[in-house]
Amino acid sequence: MREINIDATTPLVTVIIPVYNGEKYLGQCLNSLVTQTYKNFEIIVVDDGSTDNTKKVLDNFSFFRNLSIYKKKNGGTGSALNYGHEMAVGKYITWCSHDNFYFPHFLETLVKTHEKLQAQNVPIELVYGDFCFMAEDGRKLRDVIHKKPQTGKDLIEGYDIGMAFMYTRNLFDKVGPYWNRICEDFDFCVRAAQHTNFAIVSSILAAFRVHGGQITGSRAAEEKVAADDCKKLAKELFGAS
Repeated sequence: MREINIDATTPLVTVIIPVYNGEKYLGQCLNSLVTQTYKNFEIIVVDDGSTDNTKKVLDNFSFFRNLSIYKKKNGGTGSALNYGHEMAVGKYITWCSHDNFYFPHFLETLVKTHEKLQAQNVPIELVYGDFCFMAEDGRKLRDVIHKKPQTGKDLIEGYDIGMAFMYTRNLFDKVGPYWNRICEDFDFCVRAAQHTNFAIVSSILAAFRVHGGQITGSRAAEEKVAADDCKKLAKELFGAS
């Protein structure tokens, strides 16, 4: 059994990073986590069959005792996320693509928001914040500022939650595993909206990196089909007046 240093005075957060051939950006992603202002968290990296130097990057972070690394046969982001959730022990869970990164107050801001809502007996189990798009060379492209939290009905029109989110382990157990298709976050949030409302934090918490290795060509068509299926599910669940 892996050893985790847990601070019993604050909630443990699990951060899952699914990675496939992530040598170029994974180091910055991990560094953005080990320098968080909130300290009671574990990182679970699921190496989804990488064939590059991902392992060498991970070796550079062996000093972080709450980092656990699992390598599996390539099966897609959804399968890597589900593997990571099986290993997770945190009260709260978030996940990050290996090419994105968090700002230092990400974990602290979302944990404090969750804990405040719980103290007020507000039944919200998924909280998210604003983020920005970042160019490959580090230039900020634009901010994404959320005006109000999405509802299940809003998800009929599309996914606007983004990548700076955190939810309870309890919510994941109710929603069930991620599907193994593109738009896995969209599908998860549609199903999550059956069990909880969402809340937003007005703070830019993370950066989504835009680069040439992302979805293009035939995969863009695949993404559209998956997104349309998510909208269809949202309509089935929340479309009735």
